[in-house]
Amino acid sequence: MQKGGVGKTTTSKNVAEILGKDFKVLAIDNDQNADFTDTFTSKRLIENSGALTLYDIYIKNASISDVKMQITENIDLVPSSIMLANVDIELTAKMSREYILKKAIDKVRSDYDYIIIDCSPSLSMTTINALVASDYTVFVTQSEYFSKQGLRQLQKTVDMVKEINPELKELGLILTMVDNTNHVKEVTEDLEENHYNILGRIDRSTVVRDSIMTKQAVFQSYPLHKTSTEYQEFVDNILKKIEE
Repeated sequence: MQKGGVGKTTTSKNVAEILGKDFKVLAIDNDQNADFTDTFTSKRLIENSGALTLYDIYIKNASISDVKMQITENIDLVPSSIMLANVDIELTAKMSREYILKKAIDKVRSDYDYIIIDCSPSLSMTTINALVASDYTVFVTQSEYFSKQGLRQLQKTVDMVKEINPELKELGLILTMVDNTNHVKEVTEDLEENHYNILGRIDRSTVVRDSIMTKQAVFQSYPLHKTSTEYQEFVDNILKKIEE
């Protein structure tokens, strides 16, 4: 979770595809922009076809089994749409609205090894639902526009949700769009001094954008590129932290 434009959705895509090589993965697009959906299929096609989306789970009591799309043998997707923007208003009077996504996930949790939820960059009811439903959270931040205040706000959100979901664990963060500058070194030192665990860093590269445009992860488009290794190391570090 993090503000828009920092590589959040691209990171979610690459993590899901890397895990999908060996594990059963459920990818959930919890953002009204539906960019995560668009990395697997066409969000415009989803909207025009009238297919069920995550909105139907929040508002119409649909199940994940009703909504999910099979992307590969190992990856299923719960797509999103612009309708998700209405969820906060439509859930205003609903009891236990923070638990809707968790209840839906609990019904299929045993079907998957990993569930990746790509969240909205804003603090909304859908973001709170995602954190309540999650075991772990990872922050995504762009080193060039790193903000202590922004990170503190994210931390406050997680701490607030821990009152509802005390089992939620923060694994750390990933730095994206990294340039080898003194500023990045200062950011890294600052994060480490404040006890943030840096799980990975993705250097700035055109292969990230090029891969997303073809709806592929970097390792699929550029298997020998350094960025492919960086994403793999990031996923390896996530799995190590989970096992600790």
